[in-house]
Amino acid sequence: MYFQLLLEHLECLVSRHERSLRMTVVKRQAAAQSGVSSEVEVLKALKSLFEHHKALDEKVRERLRVALERNTALEEELALTKEELQQYKSSSAQESEKPKENGSVGGSPEQNGEQQQNKEQSSVNGESESNKKLTELQNTIAKQSAELSSWQRRVAELNNKVTELEERLSKGEKELVKKQEECAKLQRDLRENVAQKEDHSWQRRVAELNNKVTELEERLSKGEKELVKKQEECAKLQRDLRENVAQKEDQEERIATLEKRYLNAQRESTSLHDLNEKLEQELQHKQAQLKLQEEKIAAIEEKLELSTQKLAQMSSLPEMEEQLKARMEALNQAQERHGSAEDRIQRLEASVEEKNAELMRLNQRLRMNEEHNTRLSATVDKLLSESNERLQVHLKERMHALDEKNALTQELEKTRKYADELVAEKQDILKELAKWRMETEQLKRQMLQQEIAFNIQQTDALTRSLSPGAPQPPVSIFQPKLEGSWEKLQQAHALAAVAAQQYDVSSDAENDESEGGVEGGHTDAAALALMLQEQLDAINTEIRLIQEEKQTTEARAEELESRVGSYEHMNVVSRRGDSPPPAASPSRPHHHKYHTAPASMSPAHHYRAPPSSESLPSSQLQLCEEGGVGVGVGPGVGAEGGASPLTARSLRLERAARALHAERDRLRTHYPAPYDS
Repeated sequence: MYFQLLLEHLECLVSRHERSLRMTVVKRQAAAQSGVSSEVEVLKALKSLFEHHKALDEKVRERLRVALERNTALEEELALTKEELQQYKSSSAQESEKPKENGSVGGSPEQNGEQQQNKEQSSVNGESESNKKLTELQNTIAKQSAELSSWQRRVAELNNKVTELEERLSKGEKELVKKQEECAKLQRDLRENVAQKEDHSWQRRVAELNNKVTELEERLSKGEKELVKKQEECAKLQRDLRENVAQKEDQEERIATLEKRYLNAQRESTSLHDLNEKLEQELQHKQAQLKLQEEKIAAIEEKLELSTQKLAQMSSLPEMEEQLKARMEALNQAQERHGSAEDRIQRLEASVEEKNAELMRLNQRLRMNEEHNTRLSATVDKLLSESNERLQVHLKERMHALDEKNALTQELEKTRKYADELVAEKQDILKELAKWRMETEQLKRQMLQQEIAFNIQQTDALTRSLSPGAPQPPVSIFQPKLEGSWEKLQQAHALAAVAAQQYDVSSDAENDESEGGVEGGHTDAAALALMLQEQLDAINTEIRLIQEEKQTTEARAEELESRVGSYEHMNVVSRRGDSPPPAASPSRPHHHKYHTAPASMSPAHHYRAPPSSESLPSSQLQLCEEGGVGVGVGPGVGAEGGASPLTARSLRLERAARALHAERDRLRTHYPAPYDS
């Protein structure tokens, strides 16, 4: 039972983990193409083990079934033999006389007593009895078969007679029908001729015919009675035949069972012979051991005799006598022990001889069970450990893959949100750019008008201030206009500030002209030129700093674009139909390209920073405004007015430099004396 439970548990385990084992085998074969892995070998070994254990179970079950069949067959044999003995006794009692019957009855208990006394020869007697029974049954079957054949012959003869009688009956019936027809014809003729002729000859004929009809009817009735009798005899014979056939089949079945019993008895006799041989070998072995012990005892006795002789020789010495006494006592104790051991050996030999066979069988079974249990436990432990390790590795891989998948999904969601924000910022920036374009165009127009008026007034004021006898313009008329234009163009460009300073200088010069005269105007012009030169130097240094910042920011922007470009490119391409990017940079977001960001700013803050004037320093704002004014003043006002404000910073810086050079040249033309000095 324990072995079957262990087998069922193993089968359940393998059926559970078979799929995972196969998957791991397939994965390992695909990963490392180095032939079949150890799992397949383990599965093959398991299959062979299961087949072996199933074969062993089948053998054990067959042995049990054979033993049960043997038991039932022996019981049936006993019952049949008892019945046959009773039948033989009854038949012998009927045939033979009473003293013979008494003798036979008295002989049966003697045989039973002999069978009870001789248990070892029971198998041989059973074989001889079974052989006798077989021969007797064969004889009875032969007799019954001969009787059956005789009965069959008799039945065939009766059947032939019945057929002959049936043929005769059919012929008699036909003759009767003919005679009846003839009688009917004669009666008709008689009826017809009664009136005409009343002859005695016709009456005689009718009487004769009537007599013949009665005779034929009597014959018919006799034939029918004989037919009924023959049919009854045939039915009886058929019943006897069926009974004989059934008896024959029963006897054949008995013969088959007896043959099986005979074979089983032969097998048991062979096993008993083998056991007898083993017991004889064990007895011979024990007899040899007893002979060896007797030889040892004889050698010890010889040594005792020698020691006694030596003691007799050395009796003069008391110490030697004491030693010899001690040795004699030890030898006596050994002899007593040996005698008791021999008695025990003789007692135990009988029990040992009886139980040795059982011990051998049990030892063999235990060894087989232990070997199978050790193999199964080893294979189960190996399979469980390997399956647990592989399942843990598989779980770790799955968990790692799930973590990576979750991280990727989170990054994708972040990039999608970031792309949506970039698209929204792009739309806002485009709207702001459109507004800024409108405002810059308006500012350009206003600046052009105001610059023209301001330059005309400035040139007039400078010429009047330089000429000593020229009439001075009133300050109160120009001052409110200049203040109004300064309020409008406070953050427009750097030239407006320079012009305001020049106007302050010129106004101061006009106010102090009554006190200082012409020399004060020359000194103010020199100071103004120096101020302009300092401002130009500061602007150049700022331009250099801006260029350096531009290079660093471009490097940072390229790095950030290389990191985020793949995600942005997908979102921008998907929304290219709604808001297409400019041709200069198709994959970049539309923020202010040359806006200088600090090094501590993150990429998200860098891309989200609005391109307003608040994030720029005042010097850069002034430069940008000066660049726009210079372009508006130049000859290409119509062409540059429609350009987008997202052009490169280098172009703006070049425009600002050109505007500064133009203003410097214009100031030199207006103020030649201070620059010459």
